[in-house]
Amino acid sequence: MKQKVALITGGTAGIGRQTALMLAGKRYTVVIAGRNRESGKEVADQICRNGGEAAYICTDVSVEKEVINMVEYAVRQYGSIDYLFNNAGTEGILGPLETNSEAVIDTVIAANIKGVILCIKHILPLMRQQKSGVIVNTASFVGTTMPLPVAVVYGASKSAVLSITQSVAASCTGDNIRVYAVCPWVTDTPMADRLTGYNEEAKAAFGANINPGGAIVPVEEIAEAVARLFEGTDAINTGEAVLVDKNEVFNRINPMTVGDLVKL
Repeated sequence: MKQKVALITGGTAGIGRQTALMLAGKRYTVVIAGRNRESGKEVADQICRNGGEAAYICTDVSVEKEVINMVEYAVRQYGSIDYLFNNAGTEGILGPLETNSEAVIDTVIAANIKGVILCIKHILPLMRQQKSGVIVNTASFVGTTMPLPVAVVYGASKSAVLSITQSVAASCTGDNIRVYAVCPWVTDTPMADRLTGYNEEAKAAFGANINPGGAIVPVEEIAEAVARLFEGTDAINTGEAVLVDKNEVFNRINPMTVGDLVKL
């Protein structure tokens, strides 16, 4: 039986790294994409040492030729891409909007919006050809459920991910391709470390004060949520976005179905 092939962008750290490890434990073949060569190779090596199959490809998802190279590499290595976790992104600089330079704004939009679009653009035709596939895009509670005045650019980019998710899902009706957005609450990742000055107490308080569950979300919970979306174990329609809190609590963000979208 053919092993399932999952491509994970932003797979070198945080949610992407943990998802790669978890999927490998579930016997997926994993292709890890990201810009940090050292970390990417370390994740792939760890999976292989534990008896799994994984490869790393250095990729900046905001550059189309690198995305094309990433896709061609995965197909050359393993024959297909059955699952895409579109996870690469950056928070930029948090603070008043006027403190964000044009370069910072461009970087956030390039990674969080353009990168998501480019990956889908070049992987969707493969999924259509094989008449199956699942895409999970990483959004956030920021810009979708809770506006943060210090994260205007980041929030806007993550709100855009929901629009991309719905539109692509609506375009795939009849192709046996499911598309979702996963929206983590404050999660124990390097991003949370950066936002709280690498202070463990401040990070825990940040999660406790914002998350409905009253505590920061372990990164393993987001990884498991992605695996569940891949495997279709929950009654969640394609095109939906789900908030993930501690203990894998799923809450829908947008009740509009793909059927509604197709009628528009």
